[in-house]
Amino acid sequence: MGSIREKLLTIATTKLYTQLEPAELQSLYDELRSYTSSGDPNLSQSTYLNLMEMLFYVNVYLSKDVEAEVIYNSFRDRFGEDSPNLYVMKATLLQINENDQAAVDYIEKLIKDSLEYDTDSLSYLVLQKKLISVKARAHDNEWLVSQVCSLIEKFPLDPELYFYAGKLYDELGQFSRAAYCYEEVLLIMPFNYVAFGDLAESIYYKAIKTERSVKLNYDTLQKSLNNALRSVELSENYLKGWSFVAMVSEKMGDKKELNTLARKRIEYIATTSNSKNRATAELVLKNL
Repeated sequence: MGSIREKLLTIATTKLYTQLEPAELQSLYDELRSYTSSGDPNLSQSTYLNLMEMLFYVNVYLSKDVEAEVIYNSFRDRFGEDSPNLYVMKATLLQINENDQAAVDYIEKLIKDSLEYDTDSLSYLVLQKKLISVKARAHDNEWLVSQVCSLIEKFPLDPELYFYAGKLYDELGQFSRAAYCYEEVLLIMPFNYVAFGDLAESIYYKAIKTERSVKLNYDTLQKSLNNALRSVELSENYLKGWSFVAMVSEKMGDKKELNTLARKRIEYIATTSNSKNRATAELVLKNL
């Protein structure tokens, strides 16, 4: 059960569930329901709460609004309303039942009335994250990066902030900064296979788009390959990891055995995975 627990925690921390197809979300929902009721003796209270919080958001994405509200009410009855995670859950329910502006008004009032200068820094951080996510659609990536980096200055040990900043820097084409962010995630969470895959991607694009020296380009590609291999070591069917093993080894030219292995793994994923992964795998193979 340890591997299942770590996988679910990785999905929760990286918010990978926000990128899943409906069928994958349903599968994650079923796995969460099964695991959290399995009676795993090594499941700590904090991990259980993290997974139940993810289940709340999976319910939201699946339009299981009643189930999401049940989880919120059970948390509220157990811990009271003055909890940072509950603030965000309530803001999410306001988005569902009313609109985004209602959620923004609720969060800004909380911050203004008591949290910005309070000793409860966790509540302040969680609500600021939610506020950024609600406002994101109205702003560009430059604005988002400035907001996230401002929070990182105040909370330098939060992996989620670094992960989000890495994604934004990738989209802006600032691959060295993106790689730095993923490295910070891995210092905090050394078994996060998604972060290893994203780090491999950032370093790969840094190599092919910015490195001019042949030796420097090769050394950079080797770093990308090392991280891609680590990602699939931690999660053997991780498509992104195998894709970059294949792409990087192809570029390097002297990694034929690795390239062959990666192609076989991608072919396997293409025949056994969901439709999204299947289409991605087929596209990767076509472009190799």
